[in-house]
Amino acid sequence: MAGIESISSGISNVTSRVLGAVSKSKPMKYITKSFQEHPETALALTTVGSIVVKDGVGCYKYVTQSLNNKEIPEDKRSFVAALDLTNGILMILAQIGMFFMMRKLSEPIFNRLFKGSFNAKNKGDMLSWLRSLAKKEGNSVIPRKIEAAEAYNKVRNDALSLFKFVADIGAATIIGKRIIVPFIATPLAGVVQKKMVAHQQKKQESSETNNVTDTKNVDDIKK
Repeated sequence: MAGIESISSGISNVTSRVLGAVSKSKPMKYITKSFQEHPETALALTTVGSIVVKDGVGCYKYVTQSLNNKEIPEDKRSFVAALDLTNGILMILAQIGMFFMMRKLSEPIFNRLFKGSFNAKNKGDMLSWLRSLAKKEGNSVIPRKIEAAEAYNKVRNDALSLFKFVADIGAATIIGKRIIVPFIATPLAGVVQKKMVAHQQKKQESSETNNVTDTKNVDDIKK
């Protein structure tokens, strides 16, 4: 038991030191500062970044498995691997492209969709309502115009941040990954397959040429 407790204590100490060093590093401090100052933007970027990294690792695994999968006929492996490679690259590019495109479009879309909720008239009506409510309840402190405007803007900005996050991630993962990519992945896979086959044939021809040269050298040495 003492040995197990000693090992557990050692693992805990090492883990705490590693986590402490990571939390004090410049990249982590930058990420923390970004979350504090621009939480919506930082959350959106880290979310789409983690998805892209996951798809990149998955693309590599799918391609290597397809090239080495004995259950797939040998003449079909190159096409399956090409399809996996094309699909993976397109998913990454489409998600990044749709994400940053929607970052520019989400606020105008929000303004158009919710123009009936967030406008100058509603802002004025809210101020009048708050003042009348304060008078009705006998509150001696009547909300000032600037305070009401700040509260109104905060509600609007919070709603906009939520809308942008959902729209940006949705555009990347649904439109980019599930609609655009399947539409163009298969035709491009044929092109990638031809390039892969040509590369393999060139490599094989080079290897055969080297083998012939080596055999000739051996024969010359024997003579």
